[in-house]
Amino acid sequence: MPRHPTPLPPSLEYPVFTATEAVRHGVTRDRLNASDLIAIARGLYGQRDELHTEVDILSAYCRADPEVFAHGLSAARYWGLPLPQNLQTALAPAKPSTYPLDRPPMTKSASPTNALPAEISDAAPPPDRRLHLAAPDRRRTSNALVRWGEHRREDEDIVAIGDLRLTTHTRTLVDLAAVLRRDLLVQIGDHLVRRPRYWAEKRRSPYATLGQLRDLASASSGRGARTLREAVELMRVGSDSPAETRLRLALVRAGLPEPLANVRAYEGTMDLGEPDLHWPQWRVALEHEGPGHLDRRQLAKDIRRGDLRRDHGWIEVRTTAGDLRDGCWEAVCRVAVALRRQGWRGEVHQISQG
Repeated sequence: MPRHPTPLPPSLEYPVFTATEAVRHGVTRDRLNASDLIAIARGLYGQRDELHTEVDILSAYCRADPEVFAHGLSAARYWGLPLPQNLQTALAPAKPSTYPLDRPPMTKSASPTNALPAEISDAAPPPDRRLHLAAPDRRRTSNALVRWGEHRREDEDIVAIGDLRLTTHTRTLVDLAAVLRRDLLVQIGDHLVRRPRYWAEKRRSPYATLGQLRDLASASSGRGARTLREAVELMRVGSDSPAETRLRLALVRAGLPEPLANVRAYEGTMDLGEPDLHWPQWRVALEHEGPGHLDRRQLAKDIRRGDLRRDHGWIEVRTTAGDLRDGCWEAVCRVAVALRRQGWRGEVHQISQG
């Protein structure tokens, strides 16, 4: 009858640990080869029956070398930045049994409402979905798990959270400009500058201001710098979701007037709420129905709000995920019809996506 491996020392509390850490805590090299452990990468181990998250692995590398930090897509996933669904998780290496990254990601702040459908990804060419780590002035060999970069960063570009070191929200945006197309950068920038809802997020300040992002873009050079500068000029305060940003960009590119985003609307002294997008001079509002609007109480609230707006001469256009396909063309057409009914006389033209 096979013997069960001896328990690991309680002091070795990390879900993922290096061989050096294990030996330091009294674990022998033979014990690392026991059946209850897996080699996640060379010199990196974890319990076979546990889910090893991206943060667990990134943290192990950071503990092993104080110069190492996460950046790029790994930092974006940790911060919960709005990425397409196909980039919300890291890519498992060739032997997925050794690293269950095909399960949901670990990020502490990522939310399904932040994710964009994979079919509308703005990534071209497809970004490298491995874990993104970097160390200054030191060349390292990438493997099936980690893509190593050589990056020199100023101290203010790096933050430490527990064992993990990673680039700040704004530095991460700058780095992503090298691998993501303009529209997706605009969505991330809108997320960074949006006004937070304290009741839901327990913060009062945005992650950045438009002025700060413009300064970063102006100082940026190298790969992605031009794309970043173009993206920053399209960013706006007000979008509460990537879908709202996509809709705004599509509407303006089609020749429609630029809407206000999540600004309170009034008809005289009557408060009509905060439409996702609206055109007060034409009395048209657009509300994008995300997953939260399926809640019974929210649905009842939405219906009452729509009735109030119609009673005061407004047209309310309601969009869903299906309206985001084909460059949001269906939404563009519906909003254009509503605006024309209210007196707008502009022209609509086909959209080219950025």
